[in-house]
Amino acid sequence: MLAEGRRAFEEGDYRWATQILHALVFADPGHTEAKNIQADAYEQMGYQAEGPQWRGIFLTAARELREGVVPAAFSTAGPDTVLAMPIDILFDFAAVHLIGDKAAKADLRIDFQFTDHGDETWAMWIRRGVLNARPGASLDPLLTVAGPKAALVSTLLKPAGATELARAGKISLDGDKTVLQTLAGLLDDFDPDFPLVTP
Repeated sequence: MLAEGRRAFEEGDYRWATQILHALVFADPGHTEAKNIQADAYEQMGYQAEGPQWRGIFLTAARELREGVVPAAFSTAGPDTVLAMPIDILFDFAAVHLIGDKAAKADLRIDFQFTDHGDETWAMWIRRGVLNARPGASLDPLLTVAGPKAALVSTLLKPAGATELARAGKISLDGDKTVLQTLAGLLDDFDPDFPLVTP
């Protein structure tokens, strides 16, 4: 495989070189020579790419192969950023954190009432491993959570802490409070600095 990857690189067939060396790097993550040739091939693809998005993808792959995963110097989803999101985008952000396999059989319906946004209510539901939300109240929510946006953001993304927020008077909970524990078990708090081209 290494010889084929090297041959492809030397002949300028960079895509084939990255593909064949990808298999070798996954089989043997410590194979430095394979990683270096694959990085060189990605780098050449980056230099030749017309679109900036592809250039960035290829050069990022080359950097990861040479240096490993480099943690981001800043957080693109810090508390201030999340709080500034429009409500519809906030629910989309929460949906990214849903573990689809765990939520496959879930049937949750929660209303979120944003008291500092003119009592605007959003219905959120999870069915068949998908989190959806829309403006307006549900006909039959299992739980209604009311409070200012900051507290509801915390409740939505870290539902296990909602009981403490309710005790502190920051939110009100009306309905089956165990729904929040169920929701907490369906959400993932993942590290955004994950490998793209290495195992």
